[in-house]
Amino acid sequence: MVQGTRTTRAATAEDFHRLADVAHQRGLRLFRDGSRWYCSSAGDPGGCYFLTGYSCTCRGFVTHQRCSHHALLLERLGWLPEVEPDMPFIDQAPVDCPNCAGCGVVVYRSGNQDRCLDCGGNGVRVDRRLQGQPGIRPVAAAAA
Repeated sequence: MVQGTRTTRAATAEDFHRLADVAHQRGLRLFRDGSRWYCSSAGDPGGCYFLTGYSCTCRGFVTHQRCSHHALLLERLGWLPEVEPDMPFIDQAPVDCPNCAGCGVVVYRSGNQDRCLDCGGNGVRVDRRLQGQPGIRPVAAAAA
């Protein structure tokens, strides 16, 4: 019998923070026995899972490489990753100027070089879709 392989999406900082919140909502508790960490189980009132800073023995961690027990330990140890602020959305990556192939310089057959006139020498294709369009003029607000 051939077994399929399952790929797991890499965990993000948001995942760990969300899972720590889930652990609090479920009332999970961490406890320590010497240098070993354990976490209570929400599904099995008498059960607990062994934890390290890198793993948990629960089925969720084995399957997804993350779980609420592990996130709770990371929070306790101060190891939760910081959530990055939202980056501005970029509509499209700049496209190389087709005239100069993105280098900003046009080389002629004679060997002479000149700054590309299409892109102004910056190597990025100019968006000509709005060229020749009338400018936007503000419309006066209607009197109330």
